[in-house]
Amino acid sequence: MTKLEELQKTTSLSEFAEILNYKPKTISYILYKIPEKDKYNQFEILKKNGEKRKIQAPINKLKLLQRRLANLLNECFDEICNKNKKAKSLSHGFRKKHSIITNAKKHKNRRYVFNVDLQNFFPSINFGRVQGFFIKNHHFNLKSKVATVIAQIACHDNELPQGSPCSPIISNFIGHLLDIRMVNLAKKTKCTYSRYADDLTFSTNKKEFPEKIAIQKNENDWVAGKALIKEIEKMGFSINAKKTSMQYRTSRQMTTGLIVNKKVNVKKEYYKKARAMCHNLFKSDNFYIDKNSEKEGTLKQLEGIISFIYQVKSLHYIYESKKNKKPTAITALYRKFLFYKHFFSIDKPLIVCEGKTDIIYLKCALKQLENEYKELMGKSDKGINFKIKFLNISKNFKEVLNVAKGTTGLLALINMYEDGFKHFKGKGKKYPVIIVLDNDEATGKIKSRIKRQNDKIKKINNDKTADEKELDTKKHHHFAHNLYIMFVINKKGGEIEDLFDEKILDTKIEGKKFSRKDKIDTEQEYSKIIFAEKVIKANQTKINFEGFKPVFNKVKNIIKEYSKKNSQ
Repeated sequence: MTKLEELQKTTSLSEFAEILNYKPKTISYILYKIPEKDKYNQFEILKKNGEKRKIQAPINKLKLLQRRLANLLNECFDEICNKNKKAKSLSHGFRKKHSIITNAKKHKNRRYVFNVDLQNFFPSINFGRVQGFFIKNHHFNLKSKVATVIAQIACHDNELPQGSPCSPIISNFIGHLLDIRMVNLAKKTKCTYSRYADDLTFSTNKKEFPEKIAIQKNENDWVAGKALIKEIEKMGFSINAKKTSMQYRTSRQMTTGLIVNKKVNVKKEYYKKARAMCHNLFKSDNFYIDKNSEKEGTLKQLEGIISFIYQVKSLHYIYESKKNKKPTAITALYRKFLFYKHFFSIDKPLIVCEGKTDIIYLKCALKQLENEYKELMGKSDKGINFKIKFLNISKNFKEVLNVAKGTTGLLALINMYEDGFKHFKGKGKKYPVIIVLDNDEATGKIKSRIKRQNDKIKKINNDKTADEKELDTKKHHHFAHNLYIMFVINKKGGEIEDLFDEKILDTKIEGKKFSRKDKIDTEQEYSKIIFAEKVIKANQTKINFEGFKPVFNKVKNIIKEYSKKNSQ
């Protein structure tokens, strides 16, 4: 039974609580015992235009309940879209795989782009509208008691509060009724329509813009047409006349903050500002989002800005040339930022592994050996406190830095490391970055690269031992800057899994045996990730991790060595 079907069969608060994985008395307490005035914290934030937006943030108990409700309704929303083969909703706000980018793409390269803003979008959706929607909408047809409870969880002061986790999805349900009317009007007038939250956009290549949607009062002044106003007001919304605008092909056309003239793009000014912030960060380890602000910006804020610009611009291309793979300006800037964030400006020693499973092994081992390696981890009031970090090599990280997964990607990272810091003038490199490798055939090219680097350094220092044939995998190797490379096992051909007892490696799951290969026979074997999650992580308190001590000893020695070098 799907979540939507479960919800449709629910007849009481008790049954509804069960779907949300709550006790009925807990929901009753939150809804009926906590005074209404104590359920929300109210504050104001400044909009870009200088106006103030009222935010009503729910207290933690209510917020968790609203988040559970939001998750349930999002599942129902996806189910409805899939059933009706309308996964591509007219609304692009507050939805997975939808954004201001997907919204803007619908209106690129048009003669006219007309934007309309709805007045007080969330507040205009009141208790009665929420309750009535879930009772009357044919996708739901909920019992009155259940619809009332949903409205009580979602609403405050007879409106959908901005700050509640369930306001976005409920606004999408109710906004969809508006979208149907808008798209019908758009079809009649040969326009394209889309909505992002309270922003409605109509665009067309017709010579004359349809008067049903917008009327030109003078050269630069357009107002919403009578038919458009009528349809919007029928649905209980109203237009914010101050934010109504028409944009022509001959000038800059904007939709939800993005340029849509020939292709979707960001404003030049926005990119230049991001570039300037990066320049200041790389030069002095700090920057300001706003020139007039006294508060420094954070890496998280700047990454959000750069990531967004990259996301928009990479719709067209990531590299200027496919032949030599020269990165575009934003790709090059994002690469520098990622190097700064992950390798230069770290606040703890960083461990870089070949894959996700290695991280799981090392974390589980360290938790069990914590008393012997207090330099690497400990416990705090918040629980386990790792004193080292593990690099999460995300899909975005791999794409921007152009690195593949596994040892091939790590070799590419090593090769770009020497020049990776040349743009940074601040006081970084406080801690080492440690690449942890198996001692198998796959790491052969990395071994050769380490040897070439060692030989280069020895020749510079006039060391006569520069022509050593074998690389000593017992040792750790300082490559460049704060980068070290070490092997988990000294035995040639050895892998990190060899540090476990044979009994652990022989563990069977549903009659299948563990295989370390990339390609496995799924009928008889299970993969590394299943081994890591279901054998190691699930049984970490029972497993003997003594074999991992030499690995952590090497890590300790590297940290100690680097700290000594840094203090000199």
